[in-house]
Amino acid sequence: MAIQRLAIVGTGLIGASIGLAAKRAGVAEVVGSDADEEHIRAALERGAIDAAAPDLDADLVVVAVPVAQLPTRVRDVLASTRHATVTDVGSTKSSVVAAAGGDPRFVGGHPVCGSEARGPAHANAELFEDATWFLTPAAQTDAQRYRALHGFVSSLGAVPVAIDPRAHDRLMAMTSHLPHVLANVLLNHAGASRVEGHEPLAAAGGSLRDMTRVAGANPRIWVDIFLDNADALRDSLGEHRRRIEQVEEALANGDAGFLARWIGEAATNRRAMLADAYADATGPVCSRGSRRRSAPNASTSRTSSSSTSRQSAAAR
Repeated sequence: MAIQRLAIVGTGLIGASIGLAAKRAGVAEVVGSDADEEHIRAALERGAIDAAAPDLDADLVVVAVPVAQLPTRVRDVLASTRHATVTDVGSTKSSVVAAAGGDPRFVGGHPVCGSEARGPAHANAELFEDATWFLTPAAQTDAQRYRALHGFVSSLGAVPVAIDPRAHDRLMAMTSHLPHVLANVLLNHAGASRVEGHEPLAAAGGSLRDMTRVAGANPRIWVDIFLDNADALRDSLGEHRRRIEQVEEALANGDAGFLARWIGEAATNRRAMLADAYADATGPVCSRGSRRRSAPNASTSRTSSSSTSRQSAAAR
């Protein structure tokens, strides 16, 4: 089941980049739709789509709209098409998978990749090179459709990784959504404080800068992500709070041994993260996947391995 006609719903950065990458991979026709006429115009000018077309009955439909719109749009696309395989690119999966209602034509997806730039003008055919691309096949998923989607994702240069939707959301809460929350907390803490007349932001060094790169990210995207993944994110915040309390206790007790072990553990974990997920990362912010891909079989490829779990540390 080769993908010859691709339809993209939402031609922003990710949607338009998928269009460019698909055309580079040899997809014969790419059409797009978007409520934003400027996005459609820019996607056409960039060559990300061949035409703006309301007819979505293609071999594959990729729904690339904001997270809050995904459940409704996926339901609409499934209802309005008869033959197309349907996937999405949202950074939360449980709600959209539930909205699909077990339709065998739907497979949830999430390329763990993005850029601080926005819109189709910044689309890049190489955005997905070696990036982890999560897929969430269900028991009802048509195996042939899953294999075709798996092959399509691979053709874009990405590494498909099968995972349960709830596990995906817990993983993203820890490795992507929590870092965004903490970056905002750190900057708002520093920005709201004064130390004997001194402004912390004016005295900030590289540590604060590096830890807050993702602070202030587009609220139109991130408010929806936080709310859609609220339960998993609250769990991650709770575990984070418990670990902060351990550090507070060590400081109160003057426990140098704990602090040394704690720093050493962090150094080991960072080396592992850089070796696994970012060994050759350049350019856009992506989680780099191992070339050991998950098997393209919906009945046998359900969850990601521990090695690929470490590859999900990039923010969208």
